Amino acid sequence: MSSTAFTSTTPSLIESNVVAVSEIAPGCLRVVINNPPLNLFDPVVFAGLHLLQEYVDDPGHGVKVFVLESANPDFFIAHLDLASMGTVPDIPGAQNLIQNWPGFSHWLSASPVVSIAKVRGRARGIGNELLLACDLRFASRENARLGQIEVGFGLVPGGGGLEWLPQHVGRARALEIVLSADDFGADTAELYGWINRSLPDAELDAYVDQLARRIVTFDATALATTKQLLGKRLAPPTEADFKESFDTILKLASSDASKAIIARLQAKAGGSFVPKELDLPQVYGHPDEA
Repeated sequence: MSSTAFTSTTPSLIESNVVAVSEIAPGCLRVVINNPPLNLFDPVVFAGLHLLQEYVDDPGHGVKVFVLESANPDFFIAHLDLASMGTVPDIPGAQNLIQNWPGFSHWLSASPVVSIAKVRGRARGIGNELLLACDLRFASRENARLGQIEVGFGLVPGGGGLEWLPQHVGRARALEIVLSADDFGADTAELYGWINRSLPDAELDAYVDQLARRIVTFDATALATTKQLLGKRLAPPTEADFKESFDTILKLASSDASKAIIARLQAKAGGSFVPKELDLPQVYGHPDEA
């Protein structure tokens, strides 16, 4: 599997303009998010992921494993698009993101299907929370940057960061990640237990491909039962947990204090965050700007 974008002639198993799904081996899917220029997580991306969920949940398709990746080598998912998150577009799979994200995030861990995140570029905010909810996570040593940026904007992680990070990295490191609102490289993420492995970029595709193809050869009941029993021994966050955090970030995002912080930072960035997205934490990361 490579990180190159799907072309217009590449067949997809779902009807989405930004999430392309193909079968790379019987029972093994490749899922590529391509929402230029930043791979913002918006209702259109969420609609594509909902269609993926419906396809995977159909027992007639026999899906055992899927690999989630980005067509953009600079951005796995930049972050949530706050401006459009409350809209429901008239496209296949569209749902209310605010109401249904907690359920989708919980589905990733509860589903009998194995989900693998292959990360290149920036995975911040809900992008990081998406990969945290996947069963396995692998990242490019040279090019992956992970982080929870919300505190820098006067918010808190609302899509699973507060739920998943302590399970993966422990309380102290979760606090470091969230309170610093900074980017972390793949080697540090591996050291912390945030991801399974940091791999040289040139080896990432082959390693994940080989692993996915190996897993898919095993019995579906054995795979599903393993996930189920592990879930009992180390219970994943509940849908109610996700909803509590998501409701909190929505409340904070509508507050005058957060709006003032975002307006100040946007002015500092020259009126738009887009040119600063590659190094977004630098916009708010200087003590003299506190």
